[in-house]
Amino acid sequence: MHSSRFATTLYQEEVLKMGTATVMMCFTLKKETFDSEEAHALYHTIPGICFHGNAELQTVCDCGEKGDKMITATSDDGSHIVIHLYHFAYLTVDITFVVDDAKYLKPLSEPYHLEFIKELERSVSEHLNDFVEDCKSLCCPIRRAPGITWTYGYTGDERLLETDYEEILYETQSKWQNIKIARSREFGNVLLLDDDIMLGESDLIYTETLLGIGKNDFKNKHILILGGGDGGVLHELLKQSPANILMAEIDEEVVIACDKYLKKVCGDTMKKREGTNYKIKICDCVQELKDTLESGRKYDYIINDLTEFSVDKNQYGFSYQFETSCVILELSMKVLQPGGKYLARGNCLSARNYIKRFEKDVRALGLEFTRTDLHVPSFKETYCLYEVRNQINTDG
Repeated sequence: MHSSRFATTLYQEEVLKMGTATVMMCFTLKKETFDSEEAHALYHTIPGICFHGNAELQTVCDCGEKGDKMITATSDDGSHIVIHLYHFAYLTVDITFVVDDAKYLKPLSEPYHLEFIKELERSVSEHLNDFVEDCKSLCCPIRRAPGITWTYGYTGDERLLETDYEEILYETQSKWQNIKIARSREFGNVLLLDDDIMLGESDLIYTETLLGIGKNDFKNKHILILGGGDGGVLHELLKQSPANILMAEIDEEVVIACDKYLKKVCGDTMKKREGTNYKIKICDCVQELKDTLESGRKYDYIINDLTEFSVDKNQYGFSYQFETSCVILELSMKVLQPGGKYLARGNCLSARNYIKRFEKDVRALGLEFTRTDLHVPSFKETYCLYEVRNQINTDG
């Protein structure tokens, strides 16, 4: 029994060491010659160019009804190649190399680095010679392994990006969402909720711009923060001598994680849930807005620091349904003092549909807004932040 457990442990350790590096290349072929017998003979021998060991041809077959062809091959170590010839004179070559040690999957590590891929592209291009019109490659491999940190994300308009996360310092699945704290070489520790970047230790500019530090006067003001579980907004506001701040955050696990791992963002502000002029309340912020409206209390500032897309009612059990951003906006306007301000995170500039919808919602209420666009370091994107002044009837 002990022997079996030992063998299992060794197997698990071995699995965690291994991984794959996928190289993707594509070639625009000359239309007049791409489907010739000579060209096809060369396509079949591409695996021998790409693998150092033996390349064993596995399949050569037709794909679909338009004349596309597919070739697959494997090497001795289990690496494999898929070559796809398209009827519009286009050739894609996708090679997945099996890597025995995941340390070779780190950026700049050999052998699957930029120069290796460029040389591979040159070799295939020279092999195809006169049949090639142009070639392109993804010059960094797609790295996948059970023992390495997942570093891929996407922009607001669904373009692939790669982060420099070296490890996941913390991860948990709360009642509401997946919570991660990743360590970035460039941006410090970064908070991700459901794999969406929320804030990095490099991103003070985001918090200061959201609050309009130097432009807005928070001294002796009553402030409500919606969300804000990373503590950054609360931490910066407390430096402005407000009368009182209530932070309404639904997920206590986010507060716990950020208090421990995002010190450059929140300092020691969230060590205690309540101080002389602030309180962190674990609650549904929409219900808090409704209770505030019923009580007749008013705020000078409401800061919407919620995630862009609220968690789904059916999946996570919210007692209300978000139709648009207007739900929170309308409630906020009703509990703001006349002339009070609603400060809100929007979304990345690339998320054009989201931005159009929010701005349409604001205009539908007859409100005016100012928008500030800034580059947020850890997002690797330009982000939109909004300021809306209360101009509507606040009697109910």
